[in-house]
Amino acid sequence: MSNKGKRLQPKFGLDMPFGEALQRFIAADPVEVDALIKRGKKKKPPGSKRAHKPSGGTSQGENVVSLRRRRIRKRETGR
Repeated sequence: MSNKGKRLQPKFGLDMPFGEALQRFIAADPVEVDALIKRGKKKKPPGSKRAHKPSGGTSQGENVVSLRRRRIRKRETGR
């Protein structure tokens, strides 16, 4: 039998040693875990995300020329 048509889920991987993961799992408080799960499932209010700033460090508005201005300048100067 071949698994050609089946899509398998990727293997679960941890970025820590197994012993440390086991210690964290044992030390987790079930009440705290439930509270975190409930908080994560809450619907966030609209507009809660920050506005995305364009990358590039400086304000891009200084260097941007509108297409309309370029067209008008081209028509007036012939360039």
